[in-house]
Amino acid sequence: MEMYGYVLKKLAGELKGRIPIDVHFAADGHEALARLWQNPFDLIMLDLYMPVMDGFALIERIRGEDRLKHIPVLAISAGGEDTQARALGLGVNSYLRKPVRFAQVMETVKQLLEIR
Repeated sequence: MEMYGYVLKKLAGELKGRIPIDVHFAADGHEALARLWQNPFDLIMLDLYMPVMDGFALIERIRGEDRLKHIPVLAISAGGEDTQARALGLGVNSYLRKPVRFAQVMETVKQLLEIR
């Protein structure tokens, strides 16, 4: 989580305030869903193997809610091809397999947020 937060803070620095970026963390899928209901975000980055409510269940909930289904989802996981296929089938916009590189995460976030 620290690396992903660092990537987003680095991106905010590159943008020099053109686009505000706030980073929020959730310990599990239930907490993430509660935060999304309070304040829908512009991007969701998640690990598929979170405790309590895993990322697969969270994606299903997000994609099933009109208020949330438009939010791009970036799934990051150590899972193999089956995991990737399942995540993409549930509607994630992008999937990165661990270990991920800093530049890979940065470029994917830029693409999902349509930052040029």
